[in-house]
Amino acid sequence: MKKFRILYFGTWGYGKAGLEELLRNANVEIVKIFTKWNPESQDPYYNQVYETAKPTGIETINTEESGLSKTDFEKEILKVKDIDIILSCCFDRFFSDQVLKHPKIGAVNIHPSLLPKYRGVKPLENALANNEPEIGVTLHVLTKVMDAGDILIQKKKLINGDQKFGDLYNLQCLQAKQIINEFFENPVHYLNSGIEQNEENKSFAPRLPFSISDSDTVNDIINKAKQNRKIDQ
Repeated sequence: MKKFRILYFGTWGYGKAGLEELLRNANVEIVKIFTKWNPESQDPYYNQVYETAKPTGIETINTEESGLSKTDFEKEILKVKDIDIILSCCFDRFFSDQVLKHPKIGAVNIHPSLLPKYRGVKPLENALANNEPEIGVTLHVLTKVMDAGDILIQKKKLINGDQKFGDLYNLQCLQAKQIINEFFENPVHYLNSGIEQNEENKSFAPRLPFSISDSDTVNDIINKAKQNRKIDQ
């Protein structure tokens, strides 16, 4: 069976999880990987995708904006021919119409929220701070509007106040892996079966004005959010 030739775009822990699963998937050939890394970074999570990609020998492009302009970024994508799918997972740069039309089958993104809720950079943190009863991960069509494309696959999980942030993050990484396996069983089917997002239900996930550690429970995060609101009043 012909493998799906893909370009992969990912950062941080979600991006690492996605790459790990793609490397295990017999239906996939990763042609090129796009991620940002910095050998001088003190953040243990910053270089996770690069460290996972390095032993594979797959060409990996550093997408740090200080070193790769928008024009050069697009050139690196478009010069790769015969691409079936673009897959993004926690990637922080936008794609032009030309790039989105480049793959033969489609361009998709994995976002760690139950879209259309919590579009943006910190979906899990915002969902927990707002005391949501469930979290999840969504595979959707990539568009020029952030996290707004048709929903293809969605995984949900009820949560409780005693669960820790790090455990819930890892749960979402597992959900992302499950989604990747389902999608690559029949990508064309999923892309032809997308569900339009209800714009009336959309919300956004900005950076929060307080820190969250892996050991913080959901209740801890809710209390931090409440305290921050009191300070703002």
